[in-house]
Amino acid sequence: ENLPEDDNYKLISAEPATDEDLLLICSKDYIDFTRGYFKAANLGLSYPGGFSQYHSGDNLPIGKPGKLEEAARLMIGQAKLAADLIQAGEYENLVCIGGNMHHAKPSYGEGFCLYNDNAFVAKYLMSNYGLERILILDTDAHDGNGTCEYFYNDPRVLFIDLHQDPRTLYPGTGFAQQIGEGKGKGYTINIPMPLYAGYDSYRLVFDKVVQLITEEFKPQVIIRNGGSDPHFADGLTNLGLPIEGFRMIG
Repeated sequence: ENLPEDDNYKLISAEPATDEDLLLICSKDYIDFTRGYFKAANLGLSYPGGFSQYHSGDNLPIGKPGKLEEAARLMIGQAKLAADLIQAGEYENLVCIGGNMHHAKPSYGEGFCLYNDNAFVAKYLMSNYGLERILILDTDAHDGNGTCEYFYNDPRVLFIDLHQDPRTLYPGTGFAQQIGEGKGKGYTINIPMPLYAGYDSYRLVFDKVVQLITEEFKPQVIIRNGGSDPHFADGLTNLGLPIEGFRMIG
């Protein structure tokens, strides 16, 4: 709401996701625990149940986490609204602010992610609009292990993930030989990028791999999971991508 007015974009408000929305991608036990735990933590209270059963240690709030769980619901609400507006033909491109929750799984949150907005959009489009060819393109420096798990057996979703060499960065998954299983075999494409890959390596991958596969798959919609961490100045990653690289990817 603090962004200046500009003819190049329009700001649209969304409502937080309901429990019914979240059940499309999460188990009820996980939803109940996550809501209860983070609400209690914000009030300085304890909550029954084992945190490690549902979340990794990096999701453990330090002190009062604020309305973190409510914010995560808003990310899903944004994703839902974006899907509806795209399908209604009102817009061709929409950006959800604060998303990128690609580490979250159906019953387990990790990597600072509670609810997976990428998985929600894809499942929502398939269940509500009958889409059968969805491309999820993930260029965050970390492998989108949660998103990958959701669709590892599903040929309706082509998941292409460019990320830093998993031997050097969390979560340590996303090797090239991880290509899907069952009917989904071949529809997961992991592209580990070498350290300090830079612009030329990304350009080559997009020209020779991503573009060609996308043209062959003919997606009905593209879900783009971004991330600023491939940038050369990021202190936690080592991909060396300049601003021009982000413009090319976008």
